[in-house]
Amino acid sequence: MSVTIELPADLEATLRERLVRVPQNVTAFVLEAVREKLSRSKTLDEICAPFAQSVATSGVSDDELDRLFEGAREDVWQARQSQRS
Repeated sequence: MSVTIELPADLEATLRERLVRVPQNVTAFVLEAVREKLSRSKTLDEICAPFAQSVATSGVSDDELDRLFEGAREDVWQARQSQRS
């Protein structure tokens, strides 16, 4: 795949400065940056997996979890209401 992008002047200047310090051509640098960004991107399922695993192993039912979240939401709402007064 071939892609052409327009970089803002400040970003281009920063890129050129970086490539002077770290000898690398623009194509290699951009490919490395894209690979790094893609490897760090996570799906919502991946982000939530540790929490989902904790809930699953805790034995908490869906109803209990709903009550926990509703209670927390209500606490936050009450706190915000008292700040407005």
